Amino acid sequence: MPWCYTTNTETRWEHCKVPSCGAGPACEPPTIVPELSCATGEGELYRGTISVTESGKQCQSWSVQTPQKHDFSPNNHPCKGLDSNHCRNPDNERMPWCYTTNTETRWEHCKVPSCGAGPACEPPTIVPELICATGEGELYRGTISVTESGKQCQSWSVQTPQKHDFSPDNHPCK
Repeated sequence: MPWCYTTNTETRWEHCKVPSCGAGPACEPPTIVPELSCATGEGELYRGTISVTESGKQCQSWSVQTPQKHDFSPNNHPCKGLDSNHCRNPDNERMPWCYTTNTETRWEHCKVPSCGAGPACEPPTIVPELICATGEGELYRGTISVTESGKQCQSWSVQTPQKHDFSPDNHPCK
């Protein structure tokens, strides 16, 4: 669900209380194309069938725990499209990736084709100003800036008091 770094030096981050949209199935906001076979932005909506990494390693199925043990299972993240062993971006990484079947390499990015149409951060099928949460809230673009416990959110563009890598420069599509 949506979260932020806090301005409280004792609390690095917390979830935010964002209202649920309450319409449609939790995993499929009605404005998203469910079978996106190319990547827009950071590829979080990619649902194609590429199942090898950039270096050619075979992807491990998301539903198994060998050789790589992990928490990204279809049961734990039902809205992330973690079917079969296809490359996905369930955690806001810079592009789709997968765990590998190679015991020496835990995970790698995948080479997924870019859709190439429209601005990289705004696929034309997504409502750009979603002010309530659907699914796990990854499309939320509202203005809530306090956490569930009432702590003030730190601006994403500053590094104090919490130093982090989630800056607008590093993640322009977020």
